[in-house]
Amino acid sequence: MKRLIPFALLSLAGCGGQSTTDSAASSGEIEVTNASVAEVAAQTQAAGAQMRFEPGQWRTTVEVVEAEVPGLPPAMAEEMKRRMLAKSSVSSCMTPEQAAKPNEDLFAGQQGGCRFDRFVMKDGRVDAAMTCKGDGQGNGQAKILMTGSFSKTRFEMENRIEATGPNAQAAMRMRSRVTGERTGNCA
Repeated sequence: MKRLIPFALLSLAGCGGQSTTDSAASSGEIEVTNASVAEVAAQTQAAGAQMRFEPGQWRTTVEVVEAEVPGLPPAMAEEMKRRMLAKSSVSSCMTPEQAAKPNEDLFAGQQGGCRFDRFVMKDGRVDAAMTCKGDGQGNGQAKILMTGSFSKTRFEMENRIEATGPNAQAAMRMRSRVTGERTGNCA
């Protein structure tokens, strides 16, 4: 579960995709359907990457606002919610190299097995749906919906995640908000 939050968050660091038309790519508008994480990352570079953040110090805040895991004993469910529903912030330096050339790890981290069902980026907005298949080692499938807005110095995203166990056990649901802003030059 915690592995799902970072890739949804970091997907903003270099969003792009396989355009449906050449004119859309040249205008910075991107629309993707049924594309791998690697294809989206590669097309980011090819499309001119409408979304580029300014290098510098960035503060990113993740807040899980809803979490539900059916079937857990009540005490365990309450403890899980108490831990997950915390807000956390981290400050990090984005180098010019990182800002200019994001890699596919920023889209799905080490999760693997993920494909964008759709990815649309237009007019400072992002709307995406991604499916991550189970890995056969106890990690089930996940559906992730991401919507938000961005500029060179700020982004806001809402992520909705529904994950099932390896045998299609009850779905865990989570909704989070992720915000980031450039706070200055790197120290």
